[in-house]
Amino acid sequence: MELRKEINAVFLYLKSIDVRIDKDDYIYQVESHPETPSLLAFSDAFSFFGIPNGAFNVDFEEREVLPETFLTILNLGEGHLILSYIEKKGGHFIYTDNEGVKKDITASEISVLWTGAILVAEGNDQIVKSSNTLYNKILPGLVFLAGLAVMYFIGGWYLMGFTGIAVLGMFFSFEAIKTELGFESGFSNQFCDGSEKSSCSQIINSEKGKIAGFKLSDLSVFLFGTQLFLLIIFNRSLLNDYYFLTFISLLACIPFTLYSFYFQMKVEKKWCPICLSIIGVIYAEIIYLSFNSREILNNSTLDIKTISLFAGVLTVFIGAYFLIKKALLSYSSLKKDADFDSRYIRHYPYFKGILTSKDPVLLKAEPIMVGNPDAPVSITFITSPLCSYCKEAHEFLQKIHTHYKDQVNIKIRFNMTGVVTAEVEEMLIQLLNIYHTKGEQKFIEALHDWYSHREADKWLKEYSTKLTNRTFLLNKLVSVSYENLQNNFFFTPHYFINNYEFPVRLNKKYIELFMPDLIEDQWSIDENIPVEEFETQYGQMVDQN
Repeated sequence: MELRKEINAVFLYLKSIDVRIDKDDYIYQVESHPETPSLLAFSDAFSFFGIPNGAFNVDFEEREVLPETFLTILNLGEGHLILSYIEKKGGHFIYTDNEGVKKDITASEISVLWTGAILVAEGNDQIVKSSNTLYNKILPGLVFLAGLAVMYFIGGWYLMGFTGIAVLGMFFSFEAIKTELGFESGFSNQFCDGSEKSSCSQIINSEKGKIAGFKLSDLSVFLFGTQLFLLIIFNRSLLNDYYFLTFISLLACIPFTLYSFYFQMKVEKKWCPICLSIIGVIYAEIIYLSFNSREILNNSTLDIKTISLFAGVLTVFIGAYFLIKKALLSYSSLKKDADFDSRYIRHYPYFKGILTSKDPVLLKAEPIMVGNPDAPVSITFITSPLCSYCKEAHEFLQKIHTHYKDQVNIKIRFNMTGVVTAEVEEMLIQLLNIYHTKGEQKFIEALHDWYSHREADKWLKEYSTKLTNRTFLLNKLVSVSYENLQNNFFFTPHYFINNYEFPVRLNKKYIELFMPDLIEDQWSIDENIPVEEFETQYGQMVDQN
């Protein structure tokens, strides 16, 4: 199976059962699985994200027992297998082909392709559908039409048309903000999904995509919000001044729109339909005002009072926006914590019971160690330089290291399986060399720099040195990575506390919360296990390759 082309089937299925996860990180976790591209890899990746699922073998004659949507492996002939999204539609089916495109197919046609391998997941069954959905759709429409009618009586058809465009821009801006804050939106899910080359959340939440320190979602709210707010304040006699100031602000946005377009096309190499819609609305407003530019210029009586009013409204709007956004961020964070705390009690014995419910895992290959080697608490961290979630995990462990440097020993184990490129492999070798030659502080700084941009060329220019012990360093990295793989620790990030595997779906905040209890607790795990035989074994394997 060709993962990159067929991953769209997975996300069409997840959307059908109302489950939302980060597409790029899911792809990475699947690609890191040693059984990729088997159905097991997709199933295990679901489990890593906390999605209950199961794989089954179902004969085609028993298809009636299957849910309305599911994933299956189809055989296109000559051993060409594809992972396909299936949607039952009465007597026929909708399936995704080898390009990830949905197509109709009859029961007799799909029976020829059927292999019986099925993957189903548990969807979101906690959604409450509103009983007055029609009312909720009609009321905003009526308010919108009433607003346009008011604009017509104030400034005629021209102002009404411009207001309609501005409202459309504000709508897309709100969708961008909801995507940034992580609030569910049926529109954005429908609008942004459906292609491996699009990801609204990746573009909107990217720190590299900021423009003058602001995200495009913020700038669009400022632009369209002030346009609509000023309509309430400016009277009929100031309309041409309003058009003129709005036109100037739109022209000032052009460099930002060009940068956003470049960022999506060249940097992230993914498109954000919401962002492109915002950009489209900006240019639509410019074109719309251009049709009446002569009248606007001839009748504008701009003075210091009007400019001050415009600047004042903009300042007040921006200030209010950031206060509201801060409150929404706090609410979102508290809601996630509350949802999680409803399942896990903040009580150390209970936490330790969960942590030690399985047998400890003794990993022998020598990791990178920072902190106090004789500390009462040992945290093992399995990571990968290509894992997007590992940046947050690295910053979290850096915080633990800063606060508990003498009381904790952090062991870092890199995975080098799957999608690690030659440049990233070189980066890891250089990183290990920094640890051995310059100490843990320089290593931490270099690792932090990597996670700040994750650009191998840039990092190597800064930290690369000529090495005479490259094979030795590579052996150490491969020995750790190979042992991780042998123990099925291929998903990242992955934590262990004193050799006990930290539950994947248990919030890592509990590590910090219970750190004082962990330090005072009595642990008696023998960690002094020789590693020479492992490094010899893996060194021979590397030399053979």
